[in-house]
Amino acid sequence: MPAVNNAFYDDLGDRWFEDDGHAIALLRAEGILKTAYVREVLDRHGIDEGARVLDVACGAGLVSLPLADAGYRVEGVDLSEGSLAVARQRVPDATFRVGDALALDAEDGAYDAVLLLDVLEHVEEPARAIAEAARAVRPGGVVVFNTFNQTPLSWLVAVHGFKAVVRDAPQHLHVWRLFIPPETLRGYARAAGLRVEEVRGMRPRLDGAFWRSVARRRIDPGFRFTYTSTEAVGYVGVAVKA
Repeated sequence: MPAVNNAFYDDLGDRWFEDDGHAIALLRAEGILKTAYVREVLDRHGIDEGARVLDVACGAGLVSLPLADAGYRVEGVDLSEGSLAVARQRVPDATFRVGDALALDAEDGAYDAVLLLDVLEHVEEPARAIAEAARAVRPGGVVVFNTFNQTPLSWLVAVHGFKAVVRDAPQHLHVWRLFIPPETLRGYARAAGLRVEEVRGMRPRLDGAFWRSVARRRIDPGFRFTYTSTEAVGYVGVAVKA
């Protein structure tokens, strides 16, 4: 079985924010909805501006940037030094360091919120990543996550179908065996002392911007993701520490 390709992130540079023909542009578009969801969760739980937020596998700071701009004390960790170099340039109001989702360099209960966005399907031990997030968040704090479900539809869309809307798609960007059914994730969370509060399905919005992206194989500026009633492809959710 193939290993997931995490190496290509090192060489993206400014393409993280500027290349509409690379698969990273999909992550950029998805980040708009994920950031809105994180803000919704933080507001719902009374986690106000100035709170400490740890963005695990932060990449170049696609979510860290708007959160830092909103006044949160954001720290980002990632294994890709190349991505972190871009983050430090683009997000001066946050702190970034090399860090492993499976062994966070963080004190117990140090953060009000920990983000596991677009990371669980990139590690071989997702339960361990969730346990580390649970350790690092304070009691009553939140762990916000998103990943892919392990279904035939997710195999079609997230492993192969996304190549229809971008020209540059790295090999093994997603590996289906690493996708996680929501019930499996709930079990990992319970074992780590977290209660999953909700899960919402996510998918691209099938509008004019989507079809323009298909026609051009470049992500249209209006390309957006939306919530959906089914978790068959991707999903986002939040877990609360007891």
